[in-house]
Amino acid sequence: MSIELLTENHGNEIEELLSLTSNYTKIISPFMGKNTCEKLSKFINTNKIKCKIITRFYREDFIQNVNSLDGLLSLLKAGAEIRALIDLHSKLYIFDNSYSIITSANYTFRGLYTNYELGVKLENEQEINVKCEEYFDNLWDRIEEYNKNNHNKAIITEELIEEEKRIVNISSSTRTSTTTNFNDTKQGAQLDVKPNQNYDLVEKIFSPSYKITEKNIFGYWLKFTSGSKNRHDPDKEYLDFENDFSKNKTFFPRQPIGIKAGDRLYLASISSDQDNVLTPIIMARCETEGFNKSNEITKRFDNWMNWMDDYPFYIICKNMEIIKGPVKNGISLLSVYRELLGKIYPSTFGNTDITFESIRKFHYQKDKLRITSIASEYINKELDKKFEQYGKIIIS
Repeated sequence: MSIELLTENHGNEIEELLSLTSNYTKIISPFMGKNTCEKLSKFINTNKIKCKIITRFYREDFIQNVNSLDGLLSLLKAGAEIRALIDLHSKLYIFDNSYSIITSANYTFRGLYTNYELGVKLENEQEINVKCEEYFDNLWDRIEEYNKNNHNKAIITEELIEEEKRIVNISSSTRTSTTTNFNDTKQGAQLDVKPNQNYDLVEKIFSPSYKITEKNIFGYWLKFTSGSKNRHDPDKEYLDFENDFSKNKTFFPRQPIGIKAGDRLYLASISSDQDNVLTPIIMARCETEGFNKSNEITKRFDNWMNWMDDYPFYIICKNMEIIKGPVKNGISLLSVYRELLGKIYPSTFGNTDITFESIRKFHYQKDKLRITSIASEYINKELDKKFEQYGKIIIS
């Protein structure tokens, strides 16, 4: 559970949270950039997540290229739902029910990577995250109610975008350096402002009366050390896949900025258990020094391995303890799922209806997942049993 002030790296933070998202993301942003939208579209397609977006649809924004019709089109093709709201100014990013970002940054390249922006990241702050979702859902519902009475004017469709692109192209072609006319055509819901919604999110976040409870602190991660394309041989040892450079590190496809110094990692090889069932096998635990920008492989060197092109970012592990013997001696993640079900992940914690069949898919196409303190305690006990049975290798 944490509250973090964001003064830079908005884009990296959002990419990190998208990589951890299993179910849905909700976004409020007046401006949507082409490159950022296309990147989000890939996340939607790859992770099979649902996406709802509230944005502006002003013709002058498209003419001035501060909002992207191509970007919005790519999101629609990926399955996102988009609604337009006139006079929209707020920016809010929600990832499952675990993370939220309230910020000044629009979902554009400049907003996320180059502008001076200020935001707050809420990690497993359940009470405030609920308020963020209430804010989004209330706005979405009011827009849908507007649509019922106004011929769906606030629903953004592929047909609407294609027609708007044609009009914008004509309008842009007639502009010159001396053009002073401003196109004030706007599409979207026109809602009455509700000035007091009984809560101020930022005031709530920094209120002295807001208490952090230990049960919501999550400084633990499940890290997958291989992928479906390069599974670990279950009959070989964990370190057989490492060399002198890599053995005390774990690698990532994107900057793992969410992992902080002192966080506990449980390292799982994508392999098979003793019954030859395909599953991640937890083989080790370690503490981390967190991520810094120098932890990146930028060129080939003596200990370079082929997969490092796809996983160039790394974190150094401290006090690593590894189960001796072949990988199949480790802890099957499927067995952890059977024992804990929804208690394993913050985003599923408290969901008593979740089934084994649904929880067993949560790690698909993920390089890491945050886990709960309950899961950490359980895995520690199981690892201690394995260490007693097979012995352990320590890398300090």
